Amino acid sequence: MTLTIVEYPANPSSKQQEKWRYEFENQCGMTCPSDFAENFACWSKTWYAGQVGVLDSRVRCQTWASLMQGKSPVGEDCVFVKVVASGSLVISQHGDERVFPAGSVLTVDGAWPFQDRFPGSSRLVALKVPKQALKARGYPYGSRRIIVPQLSSPDVTFLRDLLLCVANQMEPPSLPFRERVGEQTLDMMETLLGDSADSLVSGRSDILILRAKTMIARRLGDSRLSLDQIATELRISANYLARLFRMDGTTVMRYVLEKRLDRAHSLVKQVGQHRMQIQEIAYICGFESPSHFSRMFKQHFGVSPRDAAGA
Repeated sequence: MTLTIVEYPANPSSKQQEKWRYEFENQCGMTCPSDFAENFACWSKTWYAGQVGVLDSRVRCQTWASLMQGKSPVGEDCVFVKVVASGSLVISQHGDERVFPAGSVLTVDGAWPFQDRFPGSSRLVALKVPKQALKARGYPYGSRRIIVPQLSSPDVTFLRDLLLCVANQMEPPSLPFRERVGEQTLDMMETLLGDSADSLVSGRSDILILRAKTMIARRLGDSRLSLDQIATELRISANYLARLFRMDGTTVMRYVLEKRLDRAHSLVKQVGQHRMQIQEIAYICGFESPSHFSRMFKQHFGVSPRDAAGA
């Protein structure tokens, strides 16, 4: 999706008012029911970084509300990360009202209707993040309450400033680069999802590692098996998969190699008339060549496959 800019001038015409409303309904699942008699100029810029929607908006004296379709909010499949770059933001949800000054970062679940109010001139940078992408990474993806990360954390302030830097770009980067930016942003979302993230991510991470190892066991014979292929099949990013295995004390491809060698060692040690040839074992276990297999085997076990077979 290309960059979309919508201007809302002072003393707007009816057509300009409708265009402004349409933009927020289409891009954010929000509507703008404010009294347009305020007649203050506003401006918004939207684009997509992969799955992540990016909004940079300058508004004054407006109110935005969740757009409802039937009985469910349109944005219920997304969470919204909001950075108050300047001014202030007042959010109402579940009958409670909270004020967020400039510099604040917060996350709101789109499944629960909420209302944003800008009492003065403000700049808001927001991300529209699919819950499915968070779920795939093992992150919390739903909360009835507004999540406010600790600004005392250097990770939180760094990510906040990075999002502001991304929003400051007047022209979005190329499509492939936007895809990478979106994936990197999703991988870092854990930082903004509150204190409950640790325990939930831990449990989800264990499940993802188990799934990855099960898939690797099925595909040991595929010499083309790679980090990217495993991540794609699991529907998570390669960076996130690599991080899970680092937390487990290894790397993805080191784990693959160790499992291939373990399987090869078992086959080499078989006795009787059904003993397999070294070359056959190499290919069955996913090695590119018998010479590569022999080199890795001796490096790992201290003896060559032929010597191990004769032991």
